[in-house]
Amino acid sequence: MTVTSHHADLGDVRVFYRRAGTADRLLVLLHGWPQTGHCWRHLMEPLAERYTVVAPDLRGYGRSGKPGAGYDKRTVAADMSRLVRALGFRSAAVVGHDRGARVAHRWALDRPEDVGHLALLDILPTREVMNSFDRHSAAAMWHWFFHLQPDLPELLIAGNVEAYLRFFFDRQSHVAGAVDEAAMTEYVEAFSDPDALHASLEDYRAGFRQDLDADEEDARAGRRLTQPLLLLWGAQGGLGGIDVPGVWSGYAERVTGAAVEECKHFLPEEQPERVLRRLRAFLPGWD
Repeated sequence: MTVTSHHADLGDVRVFYRRAGTADRLLVLLHGWPQTGHCWRHLMEPLAERYTVVAPDLRGYGRSGKPGAGYDKRTVAADMSRLVRALGFRSAAVVGHDRGARVAHRWALDRPEDVGHLALLDILPTREVMNSFDRHSAAAMWHWFFHLQPDLPELLIAGNVEAYLRFFFDRQSHVAGAVDEAAMTEYVEAFSDPDALHASLEDYRAGFRQDLDADEEDARAGRRLTQPLLLLWGAQGGLGGIDVPGVWSGYAERVTGAAVEECKHFLPEEQPERVLRRLRAFLPGWD
């Protein structure tokens, strides 16, 4: 099955997306950092047997537009809502990994009518992370605080993009070579664009500001996810010793989840077959 490339003009941003399949159900795959929609390359065609599958580059990433603002998850989620309608659909199943999972979480909260089934890969809720930092978790997630700083990360990373990205792929992958050299070339090229690098750091900065504010507002109002929610995380990764469904049960009403063995953080690239089996068991249309 062929994966094709497209752009959609969504008002203040032009979004690039990959597409496979012609089914009347839509599945949207949202990538994390430091990646693009290319990270779903092993899953798009198998999932397109039953779905029209779309894997966009998020605002500021890859081949999508890089406006000067709008990197909070609410704005990026609104991009995705407009994309669904531009494609002629009214709703979608959504799978998000890493930063894309945070966009997916916000999207499902803000526009529950858009999101039927939701799968979030290897994250805890932003609010939960922010409110529970201690010296151990802060040491493990040091890059969140580095990326928060104004201007300095752009200055230091710009001349060392490949080395910086390889640092994360090497240390957060259980399966050596899961991010192959062709994928690495894709990601290095994407983040070598100064505007893309800046945008991805603004994504992190928004996490400490607008995103956390929105999450706290939801908590005060008692808003929770109502969609069926699947959680997947790497058994050998940072969430390996955490009761991930237990944490998310404070934020969602219908939670299931499982650790993916022989995997750290990059689930769609480290263990695509295991992720595919879990998604097929969860998403409508596979019975």
